Amino acid sequence: MASNVEVDGNGLVKQAAGIVTSLSGNTAALHNACGKDLKFYCYNSSDVIFLISNTKPFIANNSWGEIAAAGKHFKVHPDDETDHEFLAKPGKAYVYRGPGKVEEVK
Repeated sequence: MASNVEVDGNGLVKQAAGIVTSLSGNTAALHNACGKDLKFYCYNSSDVIFLISNTKPFIANNSWGEIAAAGKHFKVHPDDETDHEFLAKPGKAYVYRGPGKVEEVK
């Protein structure tokens, strides 16, 4: 069941800062705030046919997770939906609020 999720901006920034400092390699932090649990399929930036995902972490609603793939950025497909693709950069933190609603935490 989907629901609206309230995310405190100041708390989110503090959480993101702590998480980003602990990231390694080609990883980024992702907060799932879309109202439902999702699996995020991550593909290398050069992958144009999406045959094999690099990682596919399950991130529960209102939780943080780590996404990863190779390249200066990587492609992320929520629940493997290519129509909802967004790009992520290693070492950054993002909030996913639903299709087309992804924000970098600064």
